[in-house]
Amino acid sequence: MPNITKRFRINNSYVNANATKIHKQMNNSTHPSVSNYFDESQFEISSDSSSSRKRRADSDSDDQKSCDIPTNFRIWETVGKKSACYEGFSFRVVSYNVLAQYLLECHPYLYTGCGLRNLKWKIRAARIYDEILSLSPDIFCLQEVQVSHLDSFYRKFEALGYCGVFKQKTGQRQDGCAIYFKRSLFEMQDHVSVEYYQPEMPILNRDNIGLMVKLSPKCTPNTPIVVATTHLLYNPKRTDVRLAQMQVLLAEIDRFAYINDGKESNYLPIILTGDLNSTPDSAVVKLLDKGYVSAEPFRDNSDWKKIGVTDNCQHLSVYLNRQRGIATDFSMTKIYNSDYTAGSSDVTTDTQNHKELFNSGDLAYPLNLKSVYHKVKVNGHFEATTFQDYWVTVDYIYFSGFNSLKLVERLRLPTVTECEVLGKLPNNRFGSDHLALAATFELQCVKSSL
Repeated sequence: MPNITKRFRINNSYVNANATKIHKQMNNSTHPSVSNYFDESQFEISSDSSSSRKRRADSDSDDQKSCDIPTNFRIWETVGKKSACYEGFSFRVVSYNVLAQYLLECHPYLYTGCGLRNLKWKIRAARIYDEILSLSPDIFCLQEVQVSHLDSFYRKFEALGYCGVFKQKTGQRQDGCAIYFKRSLFEMQDHVSVEYYQPEMPILNRDNIGLMVKLSPKCTPNTPIVVATTHLLYNPKRTDVRLAQMQVLLAEIDRFAYINDGKESNYLPIILTGDLNSTPDSAVVKLLDKGYVSAEPFRDNSDWKKIGVTDNCQHLSVYLNRQRGIATDFSMTKIYNSDYTAGSSDVTTDTQNHKELFNSGDLAYPLNLKSVYHKVKVNGHFEATTFQDYWVTVDYIYFSGFNSLKLVERLRLPTVTECEVLGKLPNNRFGSDHLALAATFELQCVKSSL
């Protein structure tokens, strides 16, 4: 991209969007106060398949009572019929908030009753590793990936044939998001990070981030896909911040996934995953589900013209350039991102000439995303992905509703009532305080001149 210096370091199969930040010390607000309670021993993986069976057997002797999980608790559900004959391939995507160890240690009061052994990183790491591999993902998206564990733990997935892309949260935060994909199946065409901290926007003053990759399947290279993941702000009282963060993310996905070969224009197939810290009845999820939402109750005096992101969750420069048949790179946008050194971008006049596109109080977006999960089962029982004072859904997988991408199966989510058998998380079966989400898609081969 012209006028941009990407500060990405490629080290073998590992791509790190924050190479300059890895060894930064944590400030007092995020430094664990009870680190001596937890064993940070090196996590080891044995090539013997019996090692995972031994770990499961050892869990029966944990200091927390073993939970008796029903056999149908996490099973694969068929969503639609697999195509008998199609030009393309099937692939599986997993999304998982793995719970950064330093956050666990900063807030030990949230994990009372879990059992001390279940909170040790080397124990949790083994369970997280086993769970991810048991789901056989072709792509997996992780949230709360701790920086200090990148080399000691997460790099082990590279030995299994995965390539990883990581983006650290801004400020002094010591975790971030990562996307891993099988090198044997995909080539990465591009990747983009998104920072929600925007200096000129009071509502966008937090350190959360997003990350997306453009992957080209090796068996059908003319049909690339976009996979994005994010971890929105947790604070339950700040729906306004989460909605603003989603507005920025959708604008970047809109820019990143758009294609125009001179004959036709469209969006690439999109998969959006993450911990949105938003319940199904929230404004964030309503926006994703319905394509629009009233944002008036969640607005402050932030002027969205300052970063050029319209109420249609698009960069104004993107919107105008498409009318002119011009591609838009990052240097033509007004958002801030410390991963890039942007050239001068003079879009002030455009924002003043298109005031009607900003700050209306309503939000919409054009990507036509659908949820993999229904959030409420046919019997009326709510699904759950984590415990936040009560069992609730805050983790999601969305995919574009265009014909080339078809959902064929998903990993069943338990109901709120069914989750009661788990007790507190992490426990002797699950290494995180969130449940993993997973879905299998069929990608139809699209003949293209791109």
